[in-house]
Amino acid sequence: MVGINPTLMTQLINGMKRVSGTIPDVGLQVERTLTSLDIPLWGPTPLRAIGHQMSEQIPVLQGRLDLILATPDRKSGKGGILWASESDWLSKSPAEGAASAKTLVTKLREQIKGHSVDAKTVAEIERHKNDPYFALAFAKEIPPRELKALINRAYGAGLPPSDRPSQRDVRTQDRLATMLSKILGTASHGVGGMKLADDYADQLVDDIENPQDAFAVKRLLQDGDFDHTFLLNVVRKLYDKDVAHPPDPSLPRDTWAMPGPKDISPGDLSPMGTALIALAHHPAVAQDFFTDPQRKPLAYLMRKHHWDGDADADLGWAIEVASTDFRDHDLPPGNSRGYKSALIASWAVRFWSDAKVQANLPHTSAHLGTVLAHYTGDVHRATQSFSKEVAGVVTDQDPDKNLHGVEPFGALFDAKDIKKAMTWAFADDDAFQTVTAAHGLYSAKMLDELAGKIAGEVKADFTAWQKSHPEATQQQLDAARQDILEERMSRSGGAEFARATRGLSRTTWAITDAANIANIDAAKADDARFAAFKEAAEKVVGLAPGPQGKFVGLLVDEAKGMIFGKVKSSHESQARADADTALGVAKHMFTDLTAAAMMRHGLFGDGSPPAETHPYKHKDFSPGSDGHFIANGEIRPWDEMTAAQRRAYEEWLSLNSTGRVFEGPSSAIALGFKEAEENYGNGS
Repeated sequence: MVGINPTLMTQLINGMKRVSGTIPDVGLQVERTLTSLDIPLWGPTPLRAIGHQMSEQIPVLQGRLDLILATPDRKSGKGGILWASESDWLSKSPAEGAASAKTLVTKLREQIKGHSVDAKTVAEIERHKNDPYFALAFAKEIPPRELKALINRAYGAGLPPSDRPSQRDVRTQDRLATMLSKILGTASHGVGGMKLADDYADQLVDDIENPQDAFAVKRLLQDGDFDHTFLLNVVRKLYDKDVAHPPDPSLPRDTWAMPGPKDISPGDLSPMGTALIALAHHPAVAQDFFTDPQRKPLAYLMRKHHWDGDADADLGWAIEVASTDFRDHDLPPGNSRGYKSALIASWAVRFWSDAKVQANLPHTSAHLGTVLAHYTGDVHRATQSFSKEVAGVVTDQDPDKNLHGVEPFGALFDAKDIKKAMTWAFADDDAFQTVTAAHGLYSAKMLDELAGKIAGEVKADFTAWQKSHPEATQQQLDAARQDILEERMSRSGGAEFARATRGLSRTTWAITDAANIANIDAAKADDARFAAFKEAAEKVVGLAPGPQGKFVGLLVDEAKGMIFGKVKSSHESQARADADTALGVAKHMFTDLTAAAMMRHGLFGDGSPPAETHPYKHKDFSPGSDGHFIANGEIRPWDEMTAAQRRAYEEWLSLNSTGRVFEGPSSAIALGFKEAEENYGNGS
């Protein structure tokens, strides 16, 4: 590995340029002075030689700097140092790179003349995929027009369709196309004296309306690691050509002109269709493209562009990474990638709520589900308001005041748009499960934080009471603590906790309703989506709330696996009384989440000696009994309980004594569902 600090090296090079030009002048002045004093000089002065040596070293240093900057797999280190592996630089100089490129290009041209390429030649090219000297020389040796023709000829372009290779016979051609993409990616990072021609992007997209050229460009862009500026420039040019000549799906395809293997569709060959995978691989480029203020491409691509095959899934993928890969709140909007993420998410969800967009992008529902999951706090906020909202970004200093810490920039969602988008997306089980898991995790995190806050209030009040009652007995201390706990659960932190359960219940109703299972009848009780929702309800208590300050969206995949990745429960015969309806299941889910958070923070009182509100007050629920539903101080998830434990748990929840601390949250859950059904349900 070699490392260099580009800033310091640039300063050194600039300084040497100034000094190397000044030293000869100083040497000349010294010579004149000594000559005027009749002091003889034999040969050139040392100063002149030093200046000459410095001048010779400047190109060497600049070349070293350019080489590291042009290495695509370089890594940033401490102190601004960039590290790169010399092992990838098979060519040790521009001349060596040019010689290797010329040799391999000659081989390639000869083989492609016969519409073939051998694996040995491709393997030789593969060795140079991260070699900047070779990549630049290769790109210059084969200009874009010839490069595109070479790729197509390898797949049989110019031959009758019956003579072209089939999909199973183009493994070597596919390897070649992948390597050419990676080499072009390496070449695109060139800087200074090592860079592609200024008009390379123009040459690349020239004649893109030709299916053969479009196929080649698509292959050249989909695997390489490209320089940000280069790829953004190419994508913008492709977009402009797409808008100028939008694809016409009614035009017949000429089988002679179709590129690639004879027995498989080449996919979408519109100008923008060639760029979608590259955008998905380069989230920052996708962001800067989608937020282009002049072009505003998101509306065109989602609303107007016709996509062949499943190319719309690639667009969904690109939108997903552009709106979720970067989340921050430590930079002002103008410099923040997190701001752009939220802006793209907000506009994309608004477009996704349109039935025409849904019909145009049928393969993107899973991507929409992921976007909603990453912005689950914003979905929650939208379902609370039941009001219209203009697409945009939540730029408040604290975008989600319901959670501790500062969350990333949030997206503004309209409540009706959210419902329409979710209703469509949830036809896909993956989208439904992703959003369900995200909301469960968000709810667990919020309730856990609030339960911890109440526990802190109780502890502070109890400490103050102890100080004012130094002679109190243990029995009096236990009674005082329980009184404080019950009083706190009815006001301040307890009221905030109840309010949270009420609001989260609204969002749960909205998700349940959007999945078309809210009014499921007994005849459909075995519906797959309903069964998945019941699985979520049984396992959501087992979700870890996540550390404070940890962004919920980063934990969604783990939560989804926790809820839906396990073997289905074998306790169907032990289902709750009203679990044949989705709303009944949802209410139980939130009851369990709430009770679990309260138990985790001691809000049901101490277990020893047991408080009136703690399960251990009753022998039937205590350790050693069949109905012991506590494990390691926490309530077991429903799917891990035995039949006796389930009966004991439900009986304990319904006890009058338990209601001394649980009545507020329990009533709030019921109220939240009722409000959602009355307001959100009727506002569609």
